[in-house]
Amino acid sequence: MYPELFTIGNLTVYSYGLMIALGVLISALALYREAPGEDLNPDHVLEAVIAAVFFGLIGARLLYVFLNWDYFSANPVEILFAQFAGLSFYGGLFLGVFILYLWSSWRKIGFLKLADLMAPYLPLGYAFARVGCFLNGCCYGRVTDLPWAVPAGMADDLLRHPVQLYAALGAVIIFIILKYLRPKRPFVGFVLLSMFALYGVLRFTTEFFRQEEAAWFGLTAAQNFSLALVLLSVAAIFVFSGFAGKTGDAKSLKKRRKGAKK
Repeated sequence: MYPELFTIGNLTVYSYGLMIALGVLISALALYREAPGEDLNPDHVLEAVIAAVFFGLIGARLLYVFLNWDYFSANPVEILFAQFAGLSFYGGLFLGVFILYLWSSWRKIGFLKLADLMAPYLPLGYAFARVGCFLNGCCYGRVTDLPWAVPAGMADDLLRHPVQLYAALGAVIIFIILKYLRPKRPFVGFVLLSMFALYGVLRFTTEFFRQEEAAWFGLTAAQNFSLALVLLSVAAIFVFSGFAGKTGDAKSLKKRRKGAKK
């Protein structure tokens, strides 16, 4: 594992932090370029990215602390000193989306329209973060004798599933699917809900290969959250698909696409 990539003077560049920074930068640049195609101000979209990332990191830390409260209740000072391994993606996801809703309301921008634009880039950023986890040696997998097994820097010398890379590959596939779906979406908000559902499936699956203890019903906490997320997202897609068909939203989107092509 390579938690520290290199050092320049007193500055140490950590692999996890660098990968997160790259994911945010690449996503922000792509969103800035694509914003006009959705009739959105690129500067406003960039503001939204900054707000979502900043509060997303706070949410990721808060949920991690909550899930590990037995430890942090005895070491409260450490709550303020977040390590890259001390973050929970679901906390970042939910608080980031909530802040995006508040920000879009303040800017008077359609939240679902903005969310559909940004949704594909969340799994892309997640893929970069999971590569960072792999280099850092955290979020490691279960012990296995598969030929591609690797040791985990933060665990022991046993060979384990490179579950971080499984998750990264799955996230890239989700990114490609969402980019394909966005211009074909039947209603505004479809891409966001699809992202929730697809990520839930990915996380539920990869948890079987990750070194985590079961929490409820023989599943890990993340698997329980993921299962609920998938069910709610799929149900919402069915409900809003029917609603869009009745109100003509789908036809409106098709007309806008044809106008944009002209």
